[in-house]
Amino acid sequence: MIDPQKPQKIRLTIRMDLVRKQKAEQVANSLGIDLTGAVNMFISQIIKENGMPFKPTNNTLTIEIDQALEEVENGDTKTASVDDFVKILDNPEDYDD
Repeated sequence: MIDPQKPQKIRLTIRMDLVRKQKAEQVANSLGIDLTGAVNMFISQIIKENGMPFKPTNNTLTIEIDQALEEVENGDTKTASVDDFVKILDNPEDYDD
């Protein structure tokens, strides 16, 4: 008899590049979860967001801005004088973070 209080589990099989899987496992493990847990979290977010839990984009500026905002939120910032900041804006390719 199926217990309605206990969700029924199924097996999900996907195909992917071996190196990509290994890298994903390393990231998941560094977060204290396994790849199955990471995939389950991803699927839960799809359901919660009623769509992708991130915005797929090829726009590198959007990606860079998102990364910069995450760094600021994490307190991973550097300080610079106004003069240095203007130099960075004038020649960003010369800036070494």
